[in-house]
Amino acid sequence: MNEAENRSGIRTGRQSLKPVYDLWLEKYGDVLEASRRQPVLDLGCGHGNDSLYLTERGFQVVSCDISEEAIAVLRAEVPAARGMVADMRDGLPFDDGGFRVVIADLCLHYFSWADTVRIVGDIGRVLQSGGVLLCRLNSVSDVHYGAGQGERLEENFYRIGGTEKRFFDQPQIDALFAGWEKLHVGEYRMDRYKKPKMLWEVAAKKPERGEGGIL
Repeated sequence: MNEAENRSGIRTGRQSLKPVYDLWLEKYGDVLEASRRQPVLDLGCGHGNDSLYLTERGFQVVSCDISEEAIAVLRAEVPAARGMVADMRDGLPFDDGGFRVVIADLCLHYFSWADTVRIVGDIGRVLQSGGVLLCRLNSVSDVHYGAGQGERLEENFYRIGGTEKRFFDQPQIDALFAGWEKLHVGEYRMDRYKKPKMLWEVAAKKPERGEGGIL
């Protein structure tokens, strides 16, 4: 696999284990501020890029990853975050409505469509009414990192070098977040890795009670 990441979010090869964040969360200052008095949930946190960004700004963070290695690095490098090992496919180990903000940064595109829909539904469960999911997803334009390559398993879902990876287009994003209020949807180029990476960025709000949708 070309990309310097795997399902756990671990940067491989020559990449540093130390967390390094970009500033994609800057535009969501008001959303994050609503969670100032309760933890933000950082799913698929890897080595803690977003967890570091948040803790440096005084937020409480619960950071989850499938990889024990990633959580060990997170605990060493971002000690202010509460790290825990968890597999999203097994259901999120949190109470209903326990979070105001959930972040899922480049971690929701390793699953079958059925599992992806179920995981996003579970994120909705742990969000409060009116809570917000901030996420980034592989784009079908992400040709440097596997889009349209490898063994096709489902539409836009491939096995590449032993790793299953999904790439999203606009209709799939619309389908995945049907019933949510989409505050922002955009396709962007990210330059964190050796080659440019194309991704979708989505801010989706769980409907307030009485608005219908996913409640």
